[in-house]
Amino acid sequence: MATRKETDLWLLERLVPGAGINNLSVTFDVDGVVEPAALARALTLVVRRQEILRTVFRATETELTKSVLAPEAVVVPVPGTPLGEGDVQAAVQEFVAAPFALDGSLLVRGAVFARDGGCTVSVALHHLVFDAMSTVSFLGELLHALQDPDGYDKTPVPAAVEPEPSKESVEFWREQLRGFRAGDGGGLWFGNPPAETPDLAGESTWYTLSRPARDVVRRLCRELRAPEAVILLSAYCLLLSRHGAGRDLVVGSPVSVRPAGHESAIGYHVNVLPLRVRIDPAKPFKRLVNRVRSVFLEGIGNSGVPAESVLDEVRDAEGGASWRNSLCTHLFNYVPGGTSGDFAVGGFPARMRDVENGFSKFDLEFFFMPGAGPEPGDEDGLRIRAVFRTQVFSAAEVGLLLARYDALLVRLGDELAKPVGELSVWSDADRAAVAGGHRHGLPTALPLSPAVAQFSAYAPGEWSAVRALVAAPDGGELPVRVRGELCLAEADGTVRRTGELARWLPDGRLELLGRLDRQVTVQGVTFGLDEVDAVLLAHAEVAGAASVAVAGRVVSFVAPTGDGPADGLAARLLKQIRVSLPAAAEPVRVIVVDALPSVGGRPDLEGLRLRAEALAGRERAAADAVGTAVDADELTDQLLALWREFLKREDLKAGSGFFSHGGHSLLGVQLLQRIKRTTDVKVRIRLADLFAHPTPRALAGFIAEKSE
Repeated sequence: MATRKETDLWLLERLVPGAGINNLSVTFDVDGVVEPAALARALTLVVRRQEILRTVFRATETELTKSVLAPEAVVVPVPGTPLGEGDVQAAVQEFVAAPFALDGSLLVRGAVFARDGGCTVSVALHHLVFDAMSTVSFLGELLHALQDPDGYDKTPVPAAVEPEPSKESVEFWREQLRGFRAGDGGGLWFGNPPAETPDLAGESTWYTLSRPARDVVRRLCRELRAPEAVILLSAYCLLLSRHGAGRDLVVGSPVSVRPAGHESAIGYHVNVLPLRVRIDPAKPFKRLVNRVRSVFLEGIGNSGVPAESVLDEVRDAEGGASWRNSLCTHLFNYVPGGTSGDFAVGGFPARMRDVENGFSKFDLEFFFMPGAGPEPGDEDGLRIRAVFRTQVFSAAEVGLLLARYDALLVRLGDELAKPVGELSVWSDADRAAVAGGHRHGLPTALPLSPAVAQFSAYAPGEWSAVRALVAAPDGGELPVRVRGELCLAEADGTVRRTGELARWLPDGRLELLGRLDRQVTVQGVTFGLDEVDAVLLAHAEVAGAASVAVAGRVVSFVAPTGDGPADGLAARLLKQIRVSLPAAAEPVRVIVVDALPSVGGRPDLEGLRLRAEALAGRERAAADAVGTAVDADELTDQLLALWREFLKREDLKAGSGFFSHGGHSLLGVQLLQRIKRTTDVKVRIRLADLFAHPTPRALAGFIAEKSE
């Protein structure tokens, strides 16, 4: 059987069927010719020698198993593809991203791409048999087999076996993570809110740390007597905290867990350490470094425990379902050494080529690569490769984060004794954008809103002396694209809160995002009810919309335009909501009314909330009277019975979440198979659908919608 770590990789892959999300590669350019037949022979030799590369996996609907092929059964064919220079990168990326079939086939393949002036050699490998830390060993083996196939050592190398984690280490992580809540939903005040149904599409960008920032890092290593990785990690935690991750955050850090004596073993031998860091804003950076150093070193000492193995035990019982390890949405990866230098293949110069598979399993990951400066031979340089999910961040937003990280490090050089809560994370670009917004008078930057109109009436003619700011909950000013409360500061120092959610844009304009009192958290996801209203109003048949939150759920009221049939309008709107917003933002009910009640020209939200509460109360009373779950639909009842069976709990209701009541990914896969066998459901239900609709009522509604 596959291990827990291996099974988790497979389950993540099932969220995006037909995609190479777990694919890695070793790709290099050669200023000469490598014949495909020569690469095929070399790859075959390496795979025959390395047992882990002969390990194959078979996936059924409910489990993953593995076996090892005999050396003589292995042959690795290699195609050759002639291309022009401009086509190489796209062709190699397509080759690397093509998914592997978990049907007992090898999880290794190679190709040679001919180009003007030489060729590009690429070997794609599945993460089940390889990790990034295997690259140096694998490349050494491959080059040896290419250059001297007859002299290559063919003695089989057994796969390295990680020891079982000790009880003490498991208990260490339980204690470390006990009571942790991921920043009120795990999302930042920056980028997009977490998506319930992921596509895991990813991109990356490179950034070279400025010389002043690099000098500060080297100085802090000496003054604070801390490793470079600890200094960089401390600053990364502070950057995330100031963007909404909170004062109690977890940052993942991948580490090799190869057993002693097998430090250069090829295979999947990485665990992500969920490093929990508590930041006291009143203490200086030195105190943060001391805390991070302790957490980092203790974590490495207990690195044999995959974070997933304790996730179910430490997850808040009332937390919402998540398709991923919600402890680690942001990663820190310190990668000294590596294979970035030049080498030779058959006497020809060669160098590594960066290739992406087009996916990211985490919201954001900073890879720090010391000794990789902007100029060849710059051994003091440090480059950052930022990998991010495009559902969460744009490349421009990640660029802002990188510039702020650099600026924060530079600032530490002069303000090391300051409390970290007073350290600015603003970059020069942030300051320029906000200054530009005020240069020609605030109204040019600020859209009209009820709060702004009220201020204008209160202080007519005073706009030239007014400064706008976007504030964090603690009152600190937020930089470009970070969401916070719009405040207006007068010349006498008076700061007036508007209650509007806003953010600065790079061009100096302010974008209003709705009322702060319209922000709600459902199933661990924070969003604005104004967002729900905007999606409803985008429908051609809706003249007005107002959503309210009742008992942790969303109820929406809409007034029709009369351009379409009233019958079925609610169902049509729910379909639009499901495409445009996270599942947590889906209204449990859309109520069509002739007209929205109003107070002072705006929807009477309090009256609508009371109406929704009364309706919910009548439904609860009706359900209690018949002694059944809230929803008496036949499919919901069938699913509820399966929930109770799989989770071994008779107290579950139609609104009980599968994952928040003890379920996990593998059990979810088995549940979906049982639903397929024992009900009349004909539509395909993916694991991602269960994460997005984790209750019997929600999943039944999703199935009914898909069946129409």
